[in-house]
Amino acid sequence: MDKMNNLEMEAVKRVASLPYDWSRFNNKVLLISGGTGFIGSFLIEVLRHRTNCFGNTIKVVSLSRRGGVSDDYLENLAVDVCNPIDYTGDVDFVLHLASNTHPKQYAEDPIGTILTNIDGCNNLLRLAVEKKARFLLASSVEIYGQGTEKPMDEHYCGYIDCNQARAGYNEAKRTCEALTQSYRQRFGIDAVIVRLARVFGPDKKKDTKAMSQFMDKAVLGDEIVMKSHGEQRYSYVYIADAVSALIKVLLDGINGEAYNISDDDDGRTLRGYAEYLAMLSNQKVKFEIEDNSAVSKATFAIMDTNKLKALGWMPLYTVCQGLKETYTIKRQENTDC
Repeated sequence: MDKMNNLEMEAVKRVASLPYDWSRFNNKVLLISGGTGFIGSFLIEVLRHRTNCFGNTIKVVSLSRRGGVSDDYLENLAVDVCNPIDYTGDVDFVLHLASNTHPKQYAEDPIGTILTNIDGCNNLLRLAVEKKARFLLASSVEIYGQGTEKPMDEHYCGYIDCNQARAGYNEAKRTCEALTQSYRQRFGIDAVIVRLARVFGPDKKKDTKAMSQFMDKAVLGDEIVMKSHGEQRYSYVYIADAVSALIKVLLDGINGEAYNISDDDDGRTLRGYAEYLAMLSNQKVKFEIEDNSAVSKATFAIMDTNKLKALGWMPLYTVCQGLKETYTIKRQENTDC
């Protein structure tokens, strides 16, 4: 992955220093799809830090379309997970993180969004069966559809308009969860599911999610543009908390169970977060209202994380702390350019 700055490495170290039973990864192989993505690359750096600084003996196999440089700790393979996966080495954990995750991708390539999720999930599940590996599926808050004012626990199921192309991502994630449970029933594999809130942080790739667009404007010192009135209430999770929770579920999650991953709700609307970033950057929020079929139609999507916390997980950051850290990192990078 791209070189991390000091603040990013501090976040990696905080996650790597959590009091988990890391010894259960010793002499194990973790195969990760989407290893060069935002979540995958942060996870790989946490496991690398455990290997280099804590003496854990972990091997990671990263699958991505572009591959990368390999070393003693990390094997980078150029693999399209939409095709059958031929890997001859041992594997103890399979983590399926690869997915189209940006609204622009949903709109421009709705078919690819669906197939990447479902075909990729099926191929990774087959590999988990072959290797007798524990399987983790990265699902999404999007499976819940329209929420209510009550935070959604893992049993909630809201309305999704299936006649909209935007629903392809939501329904694909729902299908992946059903596929995972079907593989458990048919082949007896050990599998867990994490449902991630909207993940944010200092991603190097261009991101079309609203919070990322607000951040980009703030970093450049421009006015923050809102394309809606901003009354939506969503759950968010900072990248370090997303990865710390993912690791906790991989280690201690109960076979067959799903877990919501989110930072604690602080009562802010989308507009409230835009105004917070505007305050950090000494700018203003302006409104350019438009109807965009690529964005989520859910107006309330707050996640209940009590089930995850019962495993012993707690967030290291609040949403605003994560936003401030992201802003600081991106400002430093922008200054260095």
